[in-house]
Amino acid sequence: MFKLEYISRFYDQILKLYDIKIFGTTFDIIKVIIIAYIAKKLGYLLIDRFYVMQEKSKLQFSERKVKTLSSLTKNILKYVIYFVAVYSILEILGLKMGSILAVAGIGSLAVGFGAQSLVKDVITGFFIIFEDQFGVGDYITINNFSGTVEEIGLRVTKIRDFSGDLNIIPNGEITSVTNHSKGAMRALVAVSVSYEEDVDRVIEALNEICTEMKRDRTDLLDGPKVLGITNFKDSAVEITVVAMAKPMQQWAVERDLRYRIKKLFKDYDIDLPYPHMNVSIEDKNKKGDVSAERD
Repeated sequence: MFKLEYISRFYDQILKLYDIKIFGTTFDIIKVIIIAYIAKKLGYLLIDRFYVMQEKSKLQFSERKVKTLSSLTKNILKYVIYFVAVYSILEILGLKMGSILAVAGIGSLAVGFGAQSLVKDVITGFFIIFEDQFGVGDYITINNFSGTVEEIGLRVTKIRDFSGDLNIIPNGEITSVTNHSKGAMRALVAVSVSYEEDVDRVIEALNEICTEMKRDRTDLLDGPKVLGITNFKDSAVEITVVAMAKPMQQWAVERDLRYRIKKLFKDYDIDLPYPHMNVSIEDKNKKGDVSAERD
């Protein structure tokens, strides 16, 4: 009984505070912020749910396209909610949008030049998505930045590089794009062996590795195959192995190739060339005590 009475008194106190204009206004603004926050979270949830259901429908998009459209839809929803929230708060504060727009009309000429970059960003962002230049999850190079696309918005594009840094690039500043995630990617390994080695024996060992990799790996689209001798160096013969891999898997294929080559060459007793130094020690009574000779 005591608790109910205590809660009732507390509620009455809240109502009295609400009657005071400054507190009433504050409460209304807080309500708008809370509603905007809930609307944003709920909207994101519904968007995710929509694209999950879309995967089960007859008209299906690729996973890359779904991520891109989901990111864009959330971006648009966020701006709409923010606009409605700001509009509501201004109404609570007694600022009529009609008068604000009239003042804005007077100053529109002054800010027009400043808004050009914003309009350019939005238009460029629209064409990036419409032309499918790249999507969320693609590995791309924009201007001098390379990384994986995390978000495509109406105004900016966010890419994260291998060091973990997030690069935020206004869409209007995107002048050139290289998409490394469309189509097969080349994995290339150049192997150097000494001139004393039997080239046919080396190529036979490399072909054995290529056969094993075709059997073991599922991310290969073509090859690997031995191209043959591609270069003569000062102390080595260069033989190149090439393969076509799925996007973003080319580096893993190259690492695996190098590992298998080093391991098999050891079993076949094939020497990989490296700098040698021959040191000869002469009699101390002779000139030139120690002489060093490099190979």
